Amino acid sequence: MNKFSNLKNIWQQSQEFSKQYIVLNREEQQLILKEKTLLLLCKQAENRIANLVSLQPEATEGMIAVIETDKVEATLHFTPEKISIKDDYVEGELRLLSTPKLASDSMVYRYLIAGWQTFLGSKIPAQVLPKDIRVEQDKVYYSLPKDKLELLKPFLATVEKDSTLSTTLKNKELTITSSANINWENFKIQDLIQLFLAKK
Repeated sequence: MNKFSNLKNIWQQSQEFSKQYIVLNREEQQLILKEKTLLLLCKQAENRIANLVSLQPEATEGMIAVIETDKVEATLHFTPEKISIKDDYVEGELRLLSTPKLASDSMVYRYLIAGWQTFLGSKIPAQVLPKDIRVEQDKVYYSLPKDKLELLKPFLATVEKDSTLSTTLKNKELTITSSANINWENFKIQDLIQLFLAKK
């Protein structure tokens, strides 16, 4: 009776968890991260990426990141487009949805920012960005070690190395779609639930 009760408990937990945090769509080879999951991932990124002051999902599309370096604050509105899985890290591609905004409390930097907007066409200087992030026109490229992505580890275990995943972020939900088959047997929902409970 105890075993049956435990199984029923786990199943109910999984159903509730799915509604609030994550949805698996096996037919479409998709993982949908709900707003609560995104907020936890944003908090992880803020804690682990140098110079990243704030990262939040935007109400309709994409995310807003605030990066601060040497008295200059850069605000980026972007949407994720691709994730490539490598041996021990992931590479990502983001698309800027609007021109980056730079601001500073320093009068000298304000003049520099005005010059940047006038003469450089609002192109982001490389020194403003954290290490492992580069910008080319309206695309932002980054790389992160897998061990920095705790909350995605159970999902990354289902995807083959060198796979590329397409991503869309609308209405505070991130949909990750794989063109290759996902090995759902390697996906341990219980591990994911424990990770989320530990982060609360």
